[in-house]
Amino acid sequence: MKVAVITGSSASGLACMKSLLQKTISESSPVDLIVRGCFRLRGRAATARSSLPAEALQESYEVHTHIDATDIDSLRRALEGVERAMLVTPSGGRRRQSVANDAANSINMIQASKEVGVKRIVHVGCWTAKDPERLPISSSRVVPSENYLKNEIGDDMEWTVLRGGYSMSNFSQFHADSINTRHELLAVPECKIAPVNAGDIGEAAANLLVLDDYLEFHRSVIDCCGPELYNHKEMAEELGAGIGRTIRYSRSPTLEDWLEKTDHPFLKEPYMYLADQSNPGKLPFDPDVFADVLGRPPTTLRQWAYDNRVLFGGKGY
Repeated sequence: MKVAVITGSSASGLACMKSLLQKTISESSPVDLIVRGCFRLRGRAATARSSLPAEALQESYEVHTHIDATDIDSLRRALEGVERAMLVTPSGGRRRQSVANDAANSINMIQASKEVGVKRIVHVGCWTAKDPERLPISSSRVVPSENYLKNEIGDDMEWTVLRGGYSMSNFSQFHADSINTRHELLAVPECKIAPVNAGDIGEAAANLLVLDDYLEFHRSVIDCCGPELYNHKEMAEELGAGIGRTIRYSRSPTLEDWLEKTDHPFLKEPYMYLADQSNPGKLPFDPDVFADVLGRPPTTLRQWAYDNRVLFGGKGY
């Protein structure tokens, strides 16, 4: 069986490839499959390869580069001969005009999969599809592809959507400078979040891709959230415990004050949703379903911070 991952340079895609390749070298029950990592650039393919289990690369791994989600012919070539595929929603950036293309590119990937005869896809989307009325900008990246699967694909392929939640990697991206230099999280409006490890989403996708008894997951949407809900003070404490350093969080600004100082609609929208006290907007959260697919409890924020503590070794540490 040949399984493709598009794109292998995403955090969840890389984790999926790792998990699939580990299955091929399992001592107890090795799985017979070839993993095809699909990338836009050769450099990203080389970077991903360095993180994959070396003992599985020669026999069970192949690379396909120069794919372009706007070019359906390149997607067909990348997926030719593939039986199952993980498709990660492309990220065109945080500008509104770029986000508008993400859904069309996702649909291209799904359409190309169907045209070349892929039998099963696991599509990685986002929790914002839960409430398109209150999250119109961010949900526009993912709602059209979910609707395409439901209305245009139907039973022509087996498919599952994994809706990613607030990613733990945000702390090593958007908060890293503040953590490394000031030992504190950036202040945002007060809300509760269940951050999820993108690697867990990749592992869950790998499990679904090789699963024999798949019927219960066909045409299903699974919310992928972490095991705990935290406010930002609690998140600072958990990150600090994992990293081994004190991380502070002074206090949250009011939503109104924060909105006045924030220019990006793509960033404003989810915090307006999550901080709305009249209708608290929690991320979709059913840990049991996600844990069942993952085969273990989802990674805690403290464990993620410990595993990634090298990313928080900046100035002052």
